[in-house]
Parts: sequence; structure tokens; C-alpha cells
Amino acid sequence: MDIPVRSKSTGLNLTPLIDIVFLLLVFFLLTTQFIEEDGIGVKLPSSNSVANRDRDEVAIAITRQGDLFVKGQRLPLASLTAKLEEVLGADTTVVVRGDREVALQTLVSVMEKAKQAGAARLVVATLQEGN
Repeated sequence: MDIPVRSKSTGLNLTPLIDIVFLLLVFFLLTTQFIEEDGIGVKLPSSNSVANRDRDEVAIAITRQGDLFVKGQRLPLASLTAKLEEVLGADTTVVVRGDREVALQTLVSVMEKAKQAGAARLVVATLQEGN
């Protein structure tokens, strides 16, 4: 006599795992700050004051050797005004990220060129004391 054998296939229920992965994804998306850094190696000077960053900003990086970078593109000082006129909006903040060992005259020249291009607000980027 043959007795019929029922084969129960027990599969893994992946719903709880998918729920947890989804919740982790949402958590990290909500807590991550998306601030675009330019990737130019600049050692910023330190300061005690702290200011919030604007969403609409253009960063000018000045390396120790005095090279200028706007949006990752290397520029001579003479063409900085023209480039800034292209990228500046009505309410755009210009952030100057100068190396701590850059000559003060270079920093002042860059700030003058930014003002000539129509920058309404200029900010010098620094690190908070202790960082």
C-alpha cells in the first residue's frame, strides 16, 4: 500500500528583510548631508566663528602655489571675472577656499575679481577651531 506523502516546501519569507533594508535606506537618505566639495587639496585656516552654508554658492579654491579653481576647472586670475559672470546668479554666494599658506595679495585679488563679476556676498571658508 502506497501512502501519499505530502511534500511541504518551506520557503523563506523575505518580506521582513526587505522592510528593514528599505527603512535603513530611508534613514540614511534623510540623515546624509549632500554638500558638494570641490576635491582640490586646500588646507583651510581655522576660525572660531561658524556659519551655515548656502545652497546656491560658487566655490573658488586657491592652492598653496596660487592656482585658482572654479568648479574643478583651473583658471588664470585674468579670466576669473569672466568665468564668475557666467556662473553667478542673482543670489549666489561666492566662497573663497584659500589655502592657509596662500599669499594675502592673491586672496585680495580673487575677492576683487569676484566683486567685479557682481558677487553680492563673499565668504572666506575656514575650519572650525579644533578640527
